[in-house]
Amino acid sequence: MTDAIAMPTSPTLDDLSDDALDWQVVLHSGTAGAPERMRYQRWCQLSPAHAAAAREAEALWGDLGQTQTAATLAPTVQPKRAKRWGAALAASLVLALVGYGGWQQAPALFADYHTATGQRQTITLADGSRVTLNSASAVSVNYSGEQRRVSLKAGEALFEPADDARPFVVDSAGEQVQGSGAVFSVRQIGASNSVVVSQGEARVGDHVLRTNPNAQALTAWQRGKLIFNGKPLREVIAELERYQHGRIVISDGPLGALQVSGVFDLNDPQSLLRTLEQRYALKVTYLPWLAVLH
Repeated sequence: MTDAIAMPTSPTLDDLSDDALDWQVVLHSGTAGAPERMRYQRWCQLSPAHAAAAREAEALWGDLGQTQTAATLAPTVQPKRAKRWGAALAASLVLALVGYGGWQQAPALFADYHTATGQRQTITLADGSRVTLNSASAVSVNYSGEQRRVSLKAGEALFEPADDARPFVVDSAGEQVQGSGAVFSVRQIGASNSVVVSQGEARVGDHVLRTNPNAQALTAWQRGKLIFNGKPLREVIAELERYQHGRIVISDGPLGALQVSGVFDLNDPQSLLRTLEQRYALKVTYLPWLAVLH
């Protein structure tokens, strides 16, 4: 009897894309030297698929257009920050206990499909259209013989309409987004919407939206990734809060301006905080339903 030998599996396209993005973070970190660049070149030469993933990641990074120099990316730690954060913690704790209620459950009660905080889900509708719900999101579906209508009740969703003569319309925050031949996402931000077109064209009122060059980064959440390139820490934290329970607060204003770059895994939201601690010399204090960065 012979033992079976497990053959090594080739990396998937998603794996290569993630690795290529990770390389961009390293190369633009301000600490990469000749050895890292040589290893990157060798990685690119492993196969045509590696080279293609590298080109796409380089283009994506360039499209973001916010890459900072090493000096800008270096953490601007305030010497007195550790002494000041106690008062901020007290105020933040009050806000967390009074104002935080998690994602409002009311939209889910009246929705056909919904996700919990931290959950993502892809639904195939009756006509073959696909809807991918982001964290804490909810939609309802109302198809008729004349049109296909989806109502975004809360959160964010990516829509991939199937070919059909009927218009495909998304109702969200008092607006209608029509994109029968497009791939697009809609995100509710307060009483307004953010629409990102990944493919084709979508119409919002009298405005025609075309493919966004940053669409791959802006919709990376559907692949379980968050991509930041020179984003202020306050914006990074606001985005992370969408994917986990509880509040994350920053101890002082200047710290919120710290520039952050990286590719983070949504399947392990806590790892983002750990990475911030390690890369930017931050401290995180954990309390029930609250994390404080200082």
